Amino acid sequence: MDEDNVSKAIMIGVTTFVGIMTISALILFFNSSLDVVRNAGSGKNFDTLNRVDIDSTLLMSNTNNYIKGTSVINLLSYYEQDVNVTINVQNIKYIDENGNIQYIDNIDLNSQEVSVRKAAYNRALRYIMDNQDFTISVQEIDQDLGSMIITIRGV
Repeated sequence: MDEDNVSKAIMIGVTTFVGIMTISALILFFNSSLDVVRNAGSGKNFDTLNRVDIDSTLLMSNTNNYIKGTSVINLLSYYEQDVNVTINVQNIKYIDENGNIQYIDNIDLNSQEVSVRKAAYNRALRYIMDNQDFTISVQEIDQDLGSMIITIRGV
């Protein structure tokens, strides 16, 4: 009879613990939802906050960092239509039809016309290899406007 009481006590304890954890999770979820609603109601610009986060991730939060070709492609895709951002990709290595390594000195995305930027973007995508190392340097021109010069140099 003693073992039966012990197992019932353990069962009640575990059930109580699971119940408390469930209620705590619901309260945490409710409070975090209230914070989101308060922030949305206060007029915070989530688009700007999100863009700053994306910018810092793509630009590696600093200058003169090493990045791979995949990150360069992502960066070009993100800023392709942003006419306030000038991107200069230098020293791109690629392999030609004969298997020889060739270099492209410079590809610029600096035009105000979207079609010209798109053509430069497509040219860069054709030649950038995913595993090539690059360095990135960012020079902010106007923070309010979001204009900057991004220089990417192949290593």
